[in-house]
Amino acid sequence: MELSPEEYGAYWRASIRIAGGFLVVYLSYRFVLTHLLSHPDVAPVLMGIFLFAVIVFAGTFLAMLGVARVVRTAVDAEGRG
Repeated sequence: MELSPEEYGAYWRASIRIAGGFLVVYLSYRFVLTHLLSHPDVAPVLMGIFLFAVIVFAGTFLAMLGVARVVRTAVDAEGRG
């Protein structure tokens, strides 16, 4: 598969989006949400569950944007060649 410089750059940007999505979820869970989920009161635990759901959604959305870009670039490059 021959890639133009623009397509090569698109792959790198998509890879950064995928890694960024997973990194957002992991770091927010590791450093923020574990403290809220281990709290003895109910309100911080509920807030932690809500934040975890929102962050997982945002991280997954970011990663899927990257996957869609990779697939679209690959299809365009194969269609040309």
